[in-house]
Amino acid sequence: MLLTYLPKFFAQKSLATFLGIMILTSVVFFGRALPVLWTLFGFLEVVLFLVFLSKLTKKWGDSSPQAYQKKLFWTSFVIRFVWVVFSYFFYTIMTGEPFEFEAGDSRGYHEEGVWLVSLLQNGKFDVYLAYIGTNYSDMGYPFYLGLLYYVFGENVLVPRLIKAVLGSLTCLLVYKIGRNNFGESTGRIAGIMAMLVPNLVYYCGLHVKETEMVFLMVSFVYLADKLIRGRKVNLRDMILLLLLGASLFFFRTVLAACLIGSVGLAVVLTSRRVSAINKRGNIILVLLLGAFWIASTPLINNINEYLDASDKNLTSQMDNFATRDGANKLARYGSRSVFLPFMLMAPFPTLVYIADQPNAMMLAGAYFTRNVYAFFIFIGLFALYKQKQLREHILLLSVLASYLFVLASSGFALSERFHLPLVPVLLIFASFGVSQMNMKNKKYFIPYLVLVSVIIIGWNWFKLAGRS
Repeated sequence: MLLTYLPKFFAQKSLATFLGIMILTSVVFFGRALPVLWTLFGFLEVVLFLVFLSKLTKKWGDSSPQAYQKKLFWTSFVIRFVWVVFSYFFYTIMTGEPFEFEAGDSRGYHEEGVWLVSLLQNGKFDVYLAYIGTNYSDMGYPFYLGLLYYVFGENVLVPRLIKAVLGSLTCLLVYKIGRNNFGESTGRIAGIMAMLVPNLVYYCGLHVKETEMVFLMVSFVYLADKLIRGRKVNLRDMILLLLLGASLFFFRTVLAACLIGSVGLAVVLTSRRVSAINKRGNIILVLLLGAFWIASTPLINNINEYLDASDKNLTSQMDNFATRDGANKLARYGSRSVFLPFMLMAPFPTLVYIADQPNAMMLAGAYFTRNVYAFFIFIGLFALYKQKQLREHILLLSVLASYLFVLASSGFALSERFHLPLVPVLLIFASFGVSQMNMKNKKYFIPYLVLVSVIIIGWNWFKLAGRS
């Protein structure tokens, strides 16, 4: 019988482990203990995620699908709305402006949006086009931000409130993808996890592109999965899928390429029990048309530049991390072979004081939740293999594998922000893993937490040793 909720056992043991790790790191690295404020943030992130995940997956289990979706959307929105308002005042008090710590990208996007408004008001949009040139890979968000400022005024709260709506819609889509792949109960767990996971909530309060990009990515995966699994190809959905895929190239080119490649692979390899042969030809034709369109635009240059630099990318970035101000000298030993084994579990929490990493310290609890639900991802993937269901979920597996490989090959392998687009897919597999829990595999959870604890202690030693 499938499990339809997260038992208290897993929440309680995870909380106890996090508390134990925090105490141990405070003792072992006493001179560099985590400040009280960030300790409080971390503890709340873990408690609120695990406790409410256990409660709500059980409490909402008996709701009708319609009632569940209403609860999911509005609860998600309230959580994100509260965080948007709180973070606005929190960052204003802490930094003197409504932007997060080390807000280089946020300020840059905001200033570019304001500049675009001035150009539009003065009829000089051609100046903006000349400024962009052929570098389309990061223009999507500042352009979107500029249009919002043009319509609603240059108030940073408006885009963030819209992020709260988009984040809530993302939770609904995660539920639907999980439901379509693994059944209603698994979909519900996935939706609640997406609603509560701290990382997805956190970025609704920042002036960066991640919330919008994740929404576009999840929408793309939902439509692609729907087309592959549906009885017939819907032309409207195909056109919308192409538009979503094209828009993602203006947010993160590599992510868009991974998604389109994953759809192509899924169309070819997905089991006939899921997708009829005669339907696949139509999807392949549309993908080919999309590929030809990309090849005819400067976007292909962005892709080629990334491929040409991929071999040198990781080495140069690791060297930069090892030599810049406040650097970790040990970072130069980072490589794909080192990162790949940890990609499903990473990143790991910073539980020591690192002066130039306030965001990482603030999100320590959020990182730990990733370490915890990674256990269920492993269980879910193993269950798919044992049950010979891998070919029924090629799309999700391809997205997971391709993007993780790209991350492991870059200098951002352990950067939480770059992992964010994959979080919804990870949560879906984690939810399936929860549904597969039984007394046989439950026994591995405690040893897994011990392993995670050792890795986290080692990670924090690494962060300090490289800076000594």
